[in-house]
Amino acid sequence: MAVNSKILNEITNPAEKAAFKNMRPDMATGKALLNPEQLGYFLKEATLDNTLLADADFTLMKSFKKQLNRTGINGRVLTNGYKANGDTDDEIAAADVDFGANELDAKKLKAMCEISDDEKEDNMTGEQFEQTLLGMMGERIGEDLEYWAVYGDTTIARADDALLNTTDGWLKKCVNKLESTGIDANDGAYDINDGPEAMFDAMIKALPARFRKNRSQLKFYVPFEVEDAYRNVLIARGTTLGDSAQTGFAPLTFKGIPVVHCATLDDETGRTLSGDVAHSLLSNPKNLAYGIWKNLSIEPERKPGEELTKYWFRMRGDVDYYFRNGAVTAQITTTEVEGLPELSMG
Repeated sequence: MAVNSKILNEITNPAEKAAFKNMRPDMATGKALLNPEQLGYFLKEATLDNTLLADADFTLMKSFKKQLNRTGINGRVLTNGYKANGDTDDEIAAADVDFGANELDAKKLKAMCEISDDEKEDNMTGEQFEQTLLGMMGERIGEDLEYWAVYGDTTIARADDALLNTTDGWLKKCVNKLESTGIDANDGAYDINDGPEAMFDAMIKALPARFRKNRSQLKFYVPFEVEDAYRNVLIARGTTLGDSAQTGFAPLTFKGIPVVHCATLDDETGRTLSGDVAHSLLSNPKNLAYGIWKNLSIEPERKPGEELTKYWFRMRGDVDYYFRNGAVTAQITTTEVEGLPELSMG
């Protein structure tokens, strides 16, 4: 079946019309759906420069809900299975098998871009139209998706942020939350004035033992100021490691765990709406889950009098953890961020 004629009638550019003919029709709405190749290209562009989305466990959702099944056994299971006389002990405590699931519940999301006829003719001729449109919007939507996945909070008023209030993101859903002494001087989990290493240590200790057994699978995701401060601490020590951290911008680790800068954690709006704090996150990246509903649609809206076309992108998605207690977040105030170690303080 051809793409709905209503959509094609909106399009006047032959190359653009050919691109939309390659898309699949949505029988219910009449919108053009990205075919598997187009969707794959779009999602690649969306994750390319986004640290957490690139590392997290992605699911292409075939329905609006997706169960994130998890299983585990708590506590010890081995014991002496015999009584003193050598008989089998029938009263051994049963292993506590933990079955459960979190759920991705895809929320409706929308984006729009508009392109003038002149821009289209100058920059999107021939086969380039499809790649340019999908690549351009994929890259930009990806930035917003990571922002949404990190800072999403349904308690935020829609008037304050119409994107973040659609779901609860990774920071909100994390069970293990630490605060610096600057947030609550009477009950701080760590003192950031002791440097970023104090925060890293507190985060490791706050992670349940079963999730920190294999440190090579964990990562610290930190804002720029924390990554820069830790690099400055190493440089100030005057060691070979410090030299490489300065001259070669070598990758950082703390006690065997990579320390990775995530640009989304620098977002000023996200920090403000979170309570004027900067966050760091410790987790196995594959414990972070996000899903996008497979039917991502594009609908053109022609404005002939203005000589431009609006393109409406409609999608659904959600984020969660497989194990919400398998991650730790740490907060420091924006004032404390400004006081993090500089190189001159070494």
